[in-house]
Formats: sequence, C-alpha cells, structure tokens
Amino acid sequence: MRNYWFIGDIHGEIRLLDRLLGHVQSFKPEEIVFVGDYIDRGPHSREVVDRILGLEVPVHCLLGNHEMMMLDAMEHAGIGYNPIELWYYNGGEATLQSFGFTSFFSFQSGLEQKHLDFFRNLKMSHVVSLTERFKVLAVHAGITPSIPVEEQIRMKTYRDLREYMVNHYLNPEDSFLWVREEFYNSNPHQWDGFLVVHGHTPVLKLKRFITRNGQKNFLFVENDLCIRKHEDNGRIASIDIDSGSVLSGRLTGLGFFMDHDNGPGSLRMRSLTVTAEEIFPRDLGPVY
Repeated sequence: MRNYWFIGDIHGEIRLLDRLLGHVQSFKPEEIVFVGDYIDRGPHSREVVDRILGLEVPVHCLLGNHEMMMLDAMEHAGIGYNPIELWYYNGGEATLQSFGFTSFFSFQSGLEQKHLDFFRNLKMSHVVSLTERFKVLAVHAGITPSIPVEEQIRMKTYRDLREYMVNHYLNPEDSFLWVREEFYNSNPHQWDGFLVVHGHTPVLKLKRFITRNGQKNFLFVENDLCIRKHEDNGRIASIDIDSGSVLSGRLTGLGFFMDHDNGPGSLRMRSLTVTAEEIFPRDLGPVY
C-alpha cells in the first residue's frame, strides 16, 4: 500500500523525531515531507538536521519561519527589525549551542557547508499528487491571502520569497511562513484543488483562537491535529499537524495511504503522535 507522510514542527527535539521516524519508516513510505522548523528552542537542532540528511527514504524539506529568521540573520536581510535580535528572541541561542558555537558571529562564519546548503536549499512548498483529482499542498504556516496560491507554489527558494516580499512591500507575517489569523479566517475555496497540510501554529494555540471566534468547521484531534473542512460541502480543506513539540513533548506525523485499486474510499489518513514514552496511532478514516 503506497503511503506518504508529513511531519510537523520538530524544534530540536531529536528524541521525538527518532521515535516517530522509527514507526513511519516501518510503513516503507514513498516519501516523507517535513513542514519546517527543525531548529530553535529545543536542545538538539544539529542532531535533527543530521538525522534528516542521513535518511535513505526520499524526503522533501520545507523552509519554516525559524529557518527564515536564521537565514535573515546570517544575510542581514531583516525588514524593519534587527534580524539577529529577532532570531535570538525566538530561540536561536539553543541552535548556536547545538552546532557547537558560543556566539552568532562564530556560527555565521563557521557553519559547515553541508548544513548551510541544507538551510539554503529548503523548499517553499511541496505538492503530492495522490490521485488525478486529489493533491496535497504542504506549506509551513498556511495559505496567505497576500500571495496568490500559484505564486506561492512557483517560489522555489528562500531568495525567491525574500525578493517577492520586497517587491510587493510585504511584511513577514504576510508570507506563508508566518501567516495565522488571515489563513484561518479566509475562505478555503481560495486554494480549491488542494488539501493544505501545514504546521507553525501549535494546535492548542489554534484551539484557543477558534474557540474565541466561534468557528465550527475545525475538528480537533486532542491537541495534536486540527482538520478544517469546507462549510458548504464538508470536504477537508487543511490540516494543522503542529503538536507543539517543545512545549508539549509531542510530535505528530500524518500519513496518506492508497489502496492499489484506487476505488471509492481507497485513500485514507492515519496519524502517529509520539511522546518520549508513548505512541498514539490513529485511523482518521477516508479522505473525501
């Protein structure tokens, strides 16, 4: 049975990543997509990057806002703020220590080329065509109304995004690496033709936002996933897979499984959430 996996924000939590990958790889996946935020806050950013670089399964690694902050700091590319201070404020010091550096400037000049290449080559998005009519669009934070979906998909690198934001006078929160409220309040028909899988917003934080706004089309699977549906037809529009690894001690992967006959109900979703001691497998049912 063919299967494709998407893994949420890791933030230096290597123990959780190792546990999750051990289970995911037992399914012999076609590919694994990481939605970004490998670094910062948690203690083992370097180990996370090295683990991903060593995987023999085909992987697609997306840029997260934390990797964007790191690259902004290294290239002095901040817009309206000090990029080094912003990165430190959001957990960058833990990343420096993990890579064996005591200061930003030694990190900037001494980072190994393989790690620098990893960060600079992170993708802006990734599309998985599961059937002729069903496509998953993986992004870090969501779809932003400030950038048309086709433009989001067209961007390939960090530099493409920086150039686009400068040319269109956009702030970081307008990008698909930072967007939150505008995404959750937008009409999901904006990205018709795709199921969007993303991280960035811990599900517990999203639950508070949705409860406050009284929206009914967001279905929460404990504090590990949130499945958003179209209000008019009930189809799945997006899934948040950020379990809040550093704060909660939980990391989630989402899998799409396809039967070979491709008949009705042949495409199903499963999830795996791990803690340091436990694993929570879930059958999320067929994808409609």
